[in-house]
Amino acid sequence: MSESGTVDVSGMLRAIFRRRGFVLGTTLAAALLTLGVSFVLPNWYTGTAVILPPEESDLLSNMSLAQRALSKFPAFGILQDYFTPADVFKAILASRTVQEELVREFDLQRVYRRKSLERTLKILTQRTRIRLNPDGTLKVSVDDPDPARAAGLANGYLAALDRFNVEKRNTTAHRTRVFLQSRLAETDSMLRASEAALRSYQEAHRTVAPSQSGSADVQAAADVMSRRLMLQVRLGILRGYLSEDTDQVRQVKEELAQLERRLLTIPELQGELVRLIRDQKVYEQLYLLLTAELEQARIRETMNTPTVQVLDRAVPPERPSWPRKGILTIAAGLLAFVVAAVWVSARDRFEMPRPE
Repeated sequence: MSESGTVDVSGMLRAIFRRRGFVLGTTLAAALLTLGVSFVLPNWYTGTAVILPPEESDLLSNMSLAQRALSKFPAFGILQDYFTPADVFKAILASRTVQEELVREFDLQRVYRRKSLERTLKILTQRTRIRLNPDGTLKVSVDDPDPARAAGLANGYLAALDRFNVEKRNTTAHRTRVFLQSRLAETDSMLRASEAALRSYQEAHRTVAPSQSGSADVQAAADVMSRRLMLQVRLGILRGYLSEDTDQVRQVKEELAQLERRLLTIPELQGELVRLIRDQKVYEQLYLLLTAELEQARIRETMNTPTVQVLDRAVPPERPSWPRKGILTIAAGLLAFVVAAVWVSARDRFEMPRPE
């Protein structure tokens, strides 16, 4: 600093030039020392795997439900109100369930020399990076001193994600199938009872079905009532996985309310025969709808198709990702040059004779 408080650049350059041997020697020594140390440091390798973004049509039913459930968390003005399927996949990859599976599969407690599972999971979390790219793809990177294990862990994350998705899909479909089977059995018994009641009434009163206009009213009432019963069944299924304030549950409730209002506008059916015919049609349509839903649940329960589309599988890297010998050497040399330049400039400043 000069007497006016500004940096004396010319003075610094003159001091550096006069002591250029010391400055250059210090820079070279620091660079060579860092280069030598970098060869002694252990090498770290990074295994990287990339998967394609999940499509809406390929998502599991339980993933769709989880996505809507996550969308109800408060945003605090920062987070978005809507979570994409890729966000759900990212959350599963970073979950403790997936990491514990990897710890058991690769025996990481022995590899990391940790007796505690918590510390092992902490080390694995520190060495793992899960990134959602701007193009929608998901990249999983794992650092490890062993290149084969680094690639194996990255691929292990994807395999664990697929197993989790398939297991949750099959479990959800199994519970849905059991629920639908019980409702289908109840509907079948009620349908048989309604058919028997209608047949007994016709035989006792020696009567036939009503006129065509009456049949139209009966069909309209049967359509609405069968739809209402089916929505009640669907609401029971959703309540097994979601809370009352989620979007899907509210949507079914709103549709049920609309059907209730529509039933009020349908003319009341007169006569016991007409009501018996209506009940039979209601149970017939409900039986068909439940049968279709049951078949879909059976297909989902036995489905073992992959849920993760791998774009790039991780392969054992040939070159280490750390230490970066060239970058470390250049950075150490630049730092040593700056320190040496500042030191010789300050020393030259203090050694200058002061005017009397």
